[in-house]
Amino acid sequence: MSMFCYQCEQTAKGTGCTVAGVCGKDADTAALQDLLVHAAKGLAMYAHRGRPLGVKDREIDVFTVEALF
Repeated sequence: MSMFCYQCEQTAKGTGCTVAGVCGKDADTAALQDLLVHAAKGLAMYAHRGRPLGVKDREIDVFTVEALF
């Protein structure tokens, strides 16, 4: 798997890591973190649209925050 990671401030020259993460992260971990962020953004979008309709779920709120931080 090829590596491209721009997830932290440690990236070489501020452009992203392409071989291995400066932080020690490998390509699989970077890809899984990208997937988690993508999924959390989608979940947050639906949660946000549900709020005006009275749809609230504390577990979703907590999961979203924990996934991103």
